[in-house]
Amino acid sequence: MRDKGVRHGRDLNARSPGRDWWFTWGGNGDAGPQLIQAEPTDTSGELATTQIGEGLNNNGFLTYYATVQNLGSTTATFQWRGGGF
Repeated sequence: MRDKGVRHGRDLNARSPGRDWWFTWGGNGDAGPQLIQAEPTDTSGELATTQIGEGLNNNGFLTYYATVQNLGSTTATFQWRGGGF
């Protein structure tokens, strides 16, 4: 989702403890409240977006954070989807 693109994840292991991701909009400051969710791109995926947060950088811009966890029984691929309110 950086710069309005789509971030893809591969090979998220089954029953994984989670994988952390970060997103920024390249110096555009506060992009406002963001909703984000990991969307499975194959039929075996059962994913949960377990943590969402944001942090203020030294330059005054925000970085958004999310953690995805694979709850399924096989390896999954996904893409992030979401947007602002």
